[in-house]
Amino acid sequence: MRSEVAQIGKRVRVREDTRTANLRDREGTIVKRWGDPSYPALDVLLEGGDRQLFWFYEVEEIAEDYGSH
Repeated sequence: MRSEVAQIGKRVRVREDTRTANLRDREGTIVKRWGDPSYPALDVLLEGGDRQLFWFYEVEEIAEDYGSH
């Protein structure tokens, strides 16, 4: 994920290559940004209620599906 795309409210998935195996592929929502705007840390509320801090490059954006009309 590019740093400028990592905005509060964005749905994300933890990348498969993250070091922490039990967090891989988990989904959540960015609830806070920390640090330098070009290199942010992200506070993510994961499904299930856990909060975890990630670097912006450790998550990927989930494409929002609005369905077909």
